[in-house]
Amino acid sequence: MKKHLLLVIFFCELFIVPLMATTYRVNNRLSDNATAKIYSTIQGAFNAASNGDTIMLEGSPDIYSANFQFNKKLILKGPGFFLSENPGISANRLPAIIGSLSFYDGSNGSALIGVSFNSTIYFTTETSNITFRRCSIPSTNWGNNTENITFSECYFLSGYTNIGTQSYQITNLVIWNCIFNGTISITGPGSTGEFINNVLNSNNITIPNGFVMKNNILFTTEKTNVELPDLNSFISYNISISDHFGTANNNKANVAASSLFLGTGSTDGKWQLKAGSPATGTGEGGIDCGAFGGLGPYILSGVPTGPVIYQLSVSSHSITGNKLPVTIKVKSY
Repeated sequence: MKKHLLLVIFFCELFIVPLMATTYRVNNRLSDNATAKIYSTIQGAFNAASNGDTIMLEGSPDIYSANFQFNKKLILKGPGFFLSENPGISANRLPAIIGSLSFYDGSNGSALIGVSFNSTIYFTTETSNITFRRCSIPSTNWGNNTENITFSECYFLSGYTNIGTQSYQITNLVIWNCIFNGTISITGPGSTGEFINNVLNSNNITIPNGFVMKNNILFTTEKTNVELPDLNSFISYNISISDHFGTANNNKANVAASSLFLGTGSTDGKWQLKAGSPATGTGEGGIDCGAFGGLGPYILSGVPTGPVIYQLSVSSHSITGNKLPVTIKVKSY
């Protein structure tokens, strides 16, 4: 009996923090209401929040912050991106946009989900355990050594240095199910990590030895400005429209570009595999190569985890009893 009681106490303690966590709502078209935990600015919600809390950014035509500084362990959650391009994804068609964002001491362990950025993300201190999931990102900049930084199901915009590490060491940089359209330049000595199930649509890529690469699609014929890890068993099941990986270790070379993707539709939807694509089922363990394959596939528009209203219909006329008919359809991602 004592043993069972100790186990119950142990599991209760595990859930104390999540149960105490608070969610704050941010909408820059509303007035502050601290009692209801509603704020018009990120800074207002950020000041009120404690480590472990969640800040929900609602879609808006106005940018939320030109340059935001992160020094708490929080979850920052937005509605996604390209929402007007992918019908049936969400009834909310507006993203939540932040300009640039800088991580400082105290931010370790934070997560950002479904947020759109239109400038650079800065890792200014020895940051660790930061997760970006389903975000739209132009550029990142490392101003110090970091470890355990994860990007999953993110869309990296064209015209930027999407990943640029300069001379700093990045340990265990994890990049899963992302779509890259800009430069990747990992030059920090001793950097390590993995690229799994990504689409690399860039003519400038530097990924050094120490990185695992599997199930990726390299969508460029450029060779001079593309440097990849030396071929070994950890560089496998990748596809190239040139011969970047060769054909050993289940890699595929010189695959016809026109055979891979839909190539039409939304900004991110065009990177879905077309019917009969040579990337279908040819990844490790029989999964699809590219961002939409694997255990955590890319989700159109970066819609955040949890229930999302994708259709909302409100009648303009009330019925008996002054009731207003409302139809809501919800999906969970």
